[in-house]
Amino acid sequence: MDRVQKLEYEKSMENYFHEHKVYELMERLFEELIINKPNDPIDFLINRLKRKATKKIFITGYSGAGLKNVSLELANSLGFSCLNISHILEREISRNTENSEKIKKNFENCRLVEDELVINLLSEQIIKYEEENSSYIIEGFPRNRTQAIFLQSSGLLPDNIIVLKTSKEKSEKAAFEKIKDNLENNGIEKDENEIKSLAKISVNEVELNIKSLEEIFRGFYYEINVDNYEQESDVVENLASLLKFKHKTNEVRKPPHIMLIAPPCLNKYKIGNLVSNQLKITHVDIMDLLKKEISSKNENSMNILDSLEQNDLVHNKHILKLLEDRLYSSDCMINGWIITGFPKSELQINYMEKMNSEIKPSLIALIDADKKIIEEKAEKKRYDPKTGKSYTEGSKEYSELRDDDIKRLAKRKQDEGDLLKKRIENWEQILDNIIKKSTSSSLPRPENHRLRVQRTGPMRVILWRPAPCLVSRAPALTISAIWTLTTTRLWWTRM
Repeated sequence: MDRVQKLEYEKSMENYFHEHKVYELMERLFEELIINKPNDPIDFLINRLKRKATKKIFITGYSGAGLKNVSLELANSLGFSCLNISHILEREISRNTENSEKIKKNFENCRLVEDELVINLLSEQIIKYEEENSSYIIEGFPRNRTQAIFLQSSGLLPDNIIVLKTSKEKSEKAAFEKIKDNLENNGIEKDENEIKSLAKISVNEVELNIKSLEEIFRGFYYEINVDNYEQESDVVENLASLLKFKHKTNEVRKPPHIMLIAPPCLNKYKIGNLVSNQLKITHVDIMDLLKKEISSKNENSMNILDSLEQNDLVHNKHILKLLEDRLYSSDCMINGWIITGFPKSELQINYMEKMNSEIKPSLIALIDADKKIIEEKAEKKRYDPKTGKSYTEGSKEYSELRDDDIKRLAKRKQDEGDLLKKRIENWEQILDNIIKKSTSSSLPRPENHRLRVQRTGPMRVILWRPAPCLVSRAPALTISAIWTLTTTRLWWTRM
């Protein structure tokens, strides 16, 4: 078997394992074997494989973060059962048992109910879910290290521990209202300052306990700051996407194939490099391919050079041949890639749709900007004919140039006048065509989000289709990992 055949064989096996989720299955089975240590492992595995796959989601967090509503909406969205710890405690109070008085006393003293009592009450319901082989969401648990260790020691393996966060001010306000209502319901009077003090203590206690959860559940622990969303429904949508695509697994996944599409005069090349360096994938820039082809001085070189000098689009036959050859190269096939500077015509969009599955994009990231923003950026853009690099007036790179270098800079014809207008019109047409194609073909489909570049503030890139491959290849990325750019910031949002 030669090297090419070996690579093809490895790819086919990897595709099979990925499509049938073999890695996740094997990892889960081995975890359950280690925890349960059955006398007959073969029989145990056979029975386990006969059961349908279920998920166990635990959602906890700060007062004022909307835990209850988010948990219920998420459960409805995913078709899971939902259990609220407060509801369990209230139900136990209504039974007038020995536990009822203990719970009431904790409520009256504005303290959390003892861990042992909460765990015992919760265990009854979890056993029921496990017997029914149901997927479920538990809201309000675990709240501290003791409750977290209970999950580990009992053999319950959470698929996800989700912590909803909000600002300290908002959390203290919510805790104040909760404590105040609780005291009034129990006929206890306290002055406002004392209640405020209790609310601060409560929030600080939650903050301390949540840090311990992150240590214990590292790897499948996620924090969501609800203040970053306009509505609770947006939080639910984000979580639903995360839970569908995020898996705690060490499998070797298919490398990411990212198409970064941006309007004229935005520094997409730099963004592509940042993503490439962060994800350890290959950056394929169309202009780099064209420059390399020109330097090779072959039969295509002059045609490409003439098109560039006349500010025309290079013929599709050159672009598509160069791109396909590059994507089939070993570094792209093994490591994955991000493409910048493509597509720029309807034919190139059609090519994207007809790409072989081995090189088809798994994700499309779209940057959008108003016409006025593009014109403002074009006005500040300068080109160095000696190095071929572009600079933006006022940027860090521009300020680091020597006086002689600055004198050499010039504006390109394509960044002004009718040529710029033509480029913007072409961009708008490409944008519309991509959206139409992606909603009616096999291309990654856009959701209800699209990045808008503002004059000030952060720039946010929305991933249309967050492919699972990004998870294992970029474990350092959090829900809103920040990469610093020259004049703004880029949030790479993984849904």
